[in-house]
Amino acid sequence: MKHLGAREPFGERGGMFPGVGEATSYAFERRLSRRNLLGGGSEGGQSPPPRRHPVITIDGPAGAGKSTVSRELARRLGYRRLDTGAMYRAVALSVAAAGVAPDDEPALRAHLDGLTLETDGSRLWINGREVTGEIRTQEIGELTSRLTTLKPVRDTVTPIQRRLAAAGGVVLEGRDTGTVVCPDAEMKFYLDASLDIRARRRHAELTRGGVSMALDAVRKEIETRDEQDMTRAIAPLRRPADAIVVDATDLTVNEVVERMLEAVERRRCCTRS
Repeated sequence: MKHLGAREPFGERGGMFPGVGEATSYAFERRLSRRNLLGGGSEGGQSPPPRRHPVITIDGPAGAGKSTVSRELARRLGYRRLDTGAMYRAVALSVAAAGVAPDDEPALRAHLDGLTLETDGSRLWINGREVTGEIRTQEIGELTSRLTTLKPVRDTVTPIQRRLAAAGGVVLEGRDTGTVVCPDAEMKFYLDASLDIRARRRHAELTRGGVSMALDAVRKEIETRDEQDMTRAIAPLRRPADAIVVDATDLTVNEVVERMLEAVERRRCCTRS
């Protein structure tokens, strides 16, 4: 299998697919990353390393506003942002272009073995070709929903997401970032909103993008996506037990971001004391 890498400034660390010992594995990577990046710990008379920036995860259902909020939160903190869903969409685009059937596991594994996926946090490349502007179609979204339920795809994408987060100072958004990708992230948020609000927001987004779709159809699509995400066998959408829940139903983007910033600052104060 070709190594799935990342374009600078992201580094690379090892990882393992969700399963037995996943939290231990990720925690070990993070400890290793601290030593490698900061030049060792306090052993042997060395000075304690400076504090690292935290990993922040934002999970939640479709249409809750994760992309917009994570982008603004990362900007205001000066962190990198990682859209985990976009990475799966890029893989889906490559699968569609290759004409591989999702239920043909040998063919799917062979395709993934020869795939190179790169990201700088905002742009994505498949086998050296930028695909950022091609992954937001409805067809790719539907295929992504199927592929994210398959173990070969998770085996491929989850490790690289962990490598990208290992250095800290990153905001990840998706549906399993706080439960599977980064189970020991320092800050976890679960962003939610009512179904009606999520449908209206997604409808407005589609309209701005030139896609004509009835509001009722958008609502039904989100309901179906919620069911798929919450009931899939692999990495289902669920609220991390230690996540801070933010209900964005009656909040603006700025109000959501402000609440998250306050929570991050409270944690900083607690860790300093």
